[in-house]
This record gives sequence, structure tokens and C-alpha cells, in this order.
Amino acid sequence: MGRATARILGGTGLCASISVVLAGCSLATESAPSAALVADAPVGAEAATVASAPASVMVTNAPPLDVTLPRADPMPPAVSCEYPRSGNPARPVSLPPARDVPAEGAATVRLELRRGMVPISLDRSLSPCTVNSFISLAEQGFYTSSVCHRITTRGVYTLQCGDPSGTGTGGPGYGTPAEFPADQVTLDGERRSGTQTTYPRGTVAMETMSGGNSGSRFFVVFDDSPLPPTYTIIGTVDADAMWVLDAIAEAGPISGHSGAPSRPVQIIGVELDR
Repeated sequence: MGRATARILGGTGLCASISVVLAGCSLATESAPSAALVADAPVGAEAATVASAPASVMVTNAPPLDVTLPRADPMPPAVSCEYPRSGNPARPVSLPPARDVPAEGAATVRLELRRGMVPISLDRSLSPCTVNSFISLAEQGFYTSSVCHRITTRGVYTLQCGDPSGTGTGGPGYGTPAEFPADQVTLDGERRSGTQTTYPRGTVAMETMSGGNSGSRFFVVFDDSPLPPTYTIIGTVDADAMWVLDAIAEAGPISGHSGAPSRPVQIIGVELDR
């Protein structure tokens, strides 16, 4: 089967809160420690999102969750998603397609930064609705000519991007409830409290907005980072391209250990492989 490459350098964008319903599976939110309790956690993580539990059993000494493993509950080949509108978009865009969303296989996007090209493999089997949203935003040019608004170099090690307004508060006008690994926190009828995990170097995950949803803002991990499993993982950066992130991290923020990059990081365009 041939590969078609679409180069997306223009277009408009989107902003706010997104709700996703997988086939036969609904997600709900519950209160959890805020990002203020995690040193320099990605901005916007006001609440953790976990799958609803059929029982109220709480396991407080849960083992760490390994996010490098496949999900414990494999997805069907396709799912249905919901993307309810919320807030004002940073750029106007259409909602992503919501029916027959692929939930297996991978897609590749390449972020063209001024420092170099960053290929990302998007894993549909982990977070199909969120990957679907990310691809839709890329196709509509939402990320084109946007800047990465924040870098953190202590405690956690992340470069945060995906807001065309550059403020770190904008989004697409809709939201998506958390998928993997948040929906793995509740298994076998037991809701595990205080679950810890490490987001490995190269992970690409979504920032969390108020209510536990994700929008358009995402972050790339350039060194292993301890974080609660509330940030939906959508893929990984090609190992051969991590030097681009390392160069950005070496320059660091304007001041201290967290803030706007000292050297502006701009997403010039996005290439999508189908």
C-alpha cells in the first residue's frame, strides 16, 4: 500500500475542551492532586482524569504504572468519539471526525522546527480519540507557525507546545477526556490511589486542562520524568531526532528552571504520513 504525504503549512486552528466516548467505555473525572504538588508539572494539569470504577475499593499502595507496556484492555479496531465544544478556539477549526476512528496501528507526523525535523510516531492503540484529534488539528494547520510556550528543566523535563496564542492557555474550542494511561489506573474493580509513573524520554503527551480534559497543547519529554498518570500519551519521538530536543533543553528557559525557552522554538509546519 503506497504512502501519501501531506505537507501542512497553512490553515487555521482550534481551542478548548474535548469529550471522548470509546465504544462501550465511558470516562469520568475525579479530584486528584493538582500540578502544584508535582514540581514543575506541565501547566494546565488542574485535575487528574481516571476511568470510572465499578467498585469503590481503593488500593493505596499500588505499584508504579509502567506506561511503556501496552494497555491492559486492548481496543477494538475502531471506536466512536465525542468532541463537545468548550471555550473559544485559539484558531477556528472544524471538529475531528467522530465515527469509525481507527484504534490500531500508528501514524507518523513530523514537526518542522527551526532547529530540525522531529518525527513522532502516534500510537492509535493507546489513545485513539486523542490521536485522531491531534491529526485533525495538524491537517487544519492549527499548529503551523505556533511557538512552544514553556520548557521545564528541573523535577520534570518537558517542552510544551500546541497553543497558537503562545500563552499556554489556548486550545481548539473542544476537549478530550483522558485516555491512556489514566484509564489504566482502575483495573479489576479496584481504584488505585496515588499511583505513580515515569514518563520516559521521548514521550509525547497532552497537557491537561480544567476538568481533566486535553485540548491541543502537548509536551515532549526530553529526560525521564516522574508524573502522575493523568497526561494522555499519544506517541514517541524518533530516537534519532532527540538531539533537536536536547539542543533546546541545553539552552533552557529565559530564567530559572521553568518558563519560555531562552531561544524561541517555533513549529514552522507539520508533515503527515498516511
